[in-house]
Order: sequence, then C-alpha cells, then structure tokens
Amino acid sequence: MDHDAQAEAVVKAFPAKTAGLGLQELPSTVIAGVRQFELSCQKVRWEVTPGVFVDALSYNGQVPGPTIRVTEGERIRILVKNDLDQTTGTHWHGQRLTNNMDGVPFLTQPTIKPGETFAYEFVADPFGSHMYHSHHNATEQVGRGMLGPLLVMPKGPSVDPKYDQDHVIIFNDQMGGLTINGKGFPATMPYTAKLGERLRFRFMNEGQMAHPMHLHGMPFEVFARDGYPLPQPYKCDTVNVAPGERWDVMVVADAKGAWAFHCHILGHAEANTGMFGMVTALIVT
Repeated sequence: MDHDAQAEAVVKAFPAKTAGLGLQELPSTVIAGVRQFELSCQKVRWEVTPGVFVDALSYNGQVPGPTIRVTEGERIRILVKNDLDQTTGTHWHGQRLTNNMDGVPFLTQPTIKPGETFAYEFVADPFGSHMYHSHHNATEQVGRGMLGPLLVMPKGPSVDPKYDQDHVIIFNDQMGGLTINGKGFPATMPYTAKLGERLRFRFMNEGQMAHPMHLHGMPFEVFARDGYPLPQPYKCDTVNVAPGERWDVMVVADAKGAWAFHCHILGHAEANTGMFGMVTALIVT
C-alpha cells in the first residue's frame, strides 16, 4: 500500500471505536460536611488504538482516571484503595495542602500496600486545572495510566472567562505510545462545536516529553498556567506543554470545517503511513 492510500485510510477511520473511556465524572457523597470520593488502583487491559491492547494501571479502570470536580474552599476526602500487586501513593499536583496529605511515600506517608486504603483529606485550593497521579514507582505507574484531572471550580465564576464547553486534554507518551486522553489516532475523540461557541481546553502533560499543541484555523487565547490566571491573556496558535504543566486556553469556533488539532513535534503525529498518536480534530458546523 502506498503512502497516500495508507494516509487516507487512517483519516477515514477517524474516529475509530475502541473499548474503554477515561475522564468520566467521579460521583461523590457528602458526609458530615466533607465531599467524599473513592478511587481504586486497578490493573486493566486498555485498548489504545483498534485492536492494540496494553496492560495498564488505572484509577477505577479508566485511562486517564476519572475527573474529580470540586469547588474552591470545599473540604474533600478521597479514599484511595490499592487493588494492585505493588505499593503506591497518590499526589494531588498543584494543591496547597498539609504536608501529610501530599502523597509522597516515605517522605510524607507510608506506602499504600496491596489491599489497603488511604484517606486523603484537604481543602481544595487553589482553584483551576490540576492533576492527581501516583508518586511511587511513578515512571511505571503514571506511564501506564495512573493519572487524572482534579478540577477545582472557583467560588466566584467571574474569575474565569465565559465558555460553552469545557474539555480536558491529557498527554502521555509512555503507556501505549503517544496518546491524548489514553488513545492514539485514529481512536482519539474529535471535538465538535457550533459556529460561534467558546471552547475551554485544559491541556495537561503527564508524560516525559514536551508536547506543543497546535490547532489549525483558529487561535488559542491562553488565560491560565498551572491553574493560576495570567495577568494578561494572549493569543497564539501553539502552546508548549511541558511535563507537569497545565495550560488553559479558549477557542472561539468562528471558522467552519474539520480542523487538525495535534502535537507539533511531527514525529508524535505523522509518519510515512499517515497520522497517528497525538492527533485529533475540531469540527465546527
């Protein structure tokens, strides 16, 4: 098969169906004024692209793990149960909390042994786009999928720009190769919008390489970094997201069409067999 035929075939397969969906909203209960969540560390077979499965480590069987959404100033408790065959610990990346809740085994707590549960409790602060992930044997555990978003909504919504849609995009470059939200193209999810809608994208990098994310056809308005609002938003068409960073951008869907949306390290997005890895699209109608 020649290059053109291969490249066309993979684009026509987009969006390809695969088993498993990450980032599902994690339910909670309020107990004596504390909002409580439950996470379980689990092994799972994860389909990255059609027919390509990997042995992943996960929270609640999802890669990325479920979305934890709370409100600034709210006291929260996350019960992390270890159903793996190795020890672990969970770090709340970007949060200001007491040292004993920081989730770094042997520095701030004992490891969570197989079968054990550890209760993390803290006040959600600051607001913004944050993450949670393993901080024990982290190259393997995070690389194989133990990661997820922690979204702290501001008490006063006026501190954020107005938007119609809110999307999390998490990069990883270990488990299953180069992925966006646990999937590689053509199994990545396309984003859709009606003309004029405002889309918020929360870029998060849980990998070991930088990923400059680029959208064709429309600029980003960058308004927050690592959860903190910028003193002056600015426009660009490529945002370089380094490991551990979070960048919040707004896109005004003002141009109809199917627009490429990809990491601009070209070896992360396209080969002689066509597009792969960190590629998706924004479809405006």
